[in-house]
Amino acid sequence: MFEQITILGSGLLGASLAMSIHHAKIAQSITIWARRKETVDLCSSKTWCQHGEENLERSVIGSNLVIICTPVETIGGIARQIAPYLEKGTLVTDVGSVKNQICLDCEEAMKSSEGFFIGSHPMAGSEKSGMDFASKELVNGKSCIITPMKDAPVNYIQKLEEFWKALKMIVFRFSPAEHDRAAAYFSHLPHLLASCLSRHLDTQDPNWKKISGNGLKDTTRIAEGDPLLWQQIFQMNKKEILTSIAGWEKSLEEIKELLKGENKNELHNYLKIGSNFRKDLDK
Repeated sequence: MFEQITILGSGLLGASLAMSIHHAKIAQSITIWARRKETVDLCSSKTWCQHGEENLERSVIGSNLVIICTPVETIGGIARQIAPYLEKGTLVTDVGSVKNQICLDCEEAMKSSEGFFIGSHPMAGSEKSGMDFASKELVNGKSCIITPMKDAPVNYIQKLEEFWKALKMIVFRFSPAEHDRAAAYFSHLPHLLASCLSRHLDTQDPNWKKISGNGLKDTTRIAEGDPLLWQQIFQMNKKEILTSIAGWEKSLEEIKELLKGENKNELHNYLKIGSNFRKDLDK
């Protein structure tokens, strides 16, 4: 599909994408950019990286597709930095968990560029971070949301969709604003709740942790995620997350009142709705 793909950032998702692209033979050559020489050298030693590069600008020269896999706060700045060095027709995307501000920033950055930006969000993270936990299977069968702006050319949209589908992802197309609303409820709020629960339980008797089972581990697993990464996500999408929290608080108040009351059927129905929702996630 591409002669050369550049991946900016070699963390969990960046390295996993490189592995997947190499395995699926989507690009003749893969270039990885990283800030530290040790990381560049490590990437260069891998079969899924044909060229490692410390210089950001040089890393994108000659690429048909550039994927920005860095923390959300840095994506707009990186887009501005690489914009003058892009080849004519180069497609630029990212993997950020927040889209509205990123898409606005990157669209502005590309105005004086030969390249074109369309946002992406592969829903394929992990509570683990770093290249050591990367896998070519990380994105396989997962959802990916692409977020083209209203005036995005159809050929670029189709090319990006085909790329993610070639990695065996299930592709959805949302506006940047709709993505942020949906992600607030179905990605960011769950992480926030897991973190809040973990923080609350950390105030209790440490000996009580010894009786915890898999239920607690399952419920709080994602709280293990990189705190700096999630701090940036929460701040960048705080308006939509605050709205989702308000809805959650209403649901919490509802079950509090059910517990205070004597109506067993209403409490059962409340729990049944939650049970059925969880079962549907596996379908």
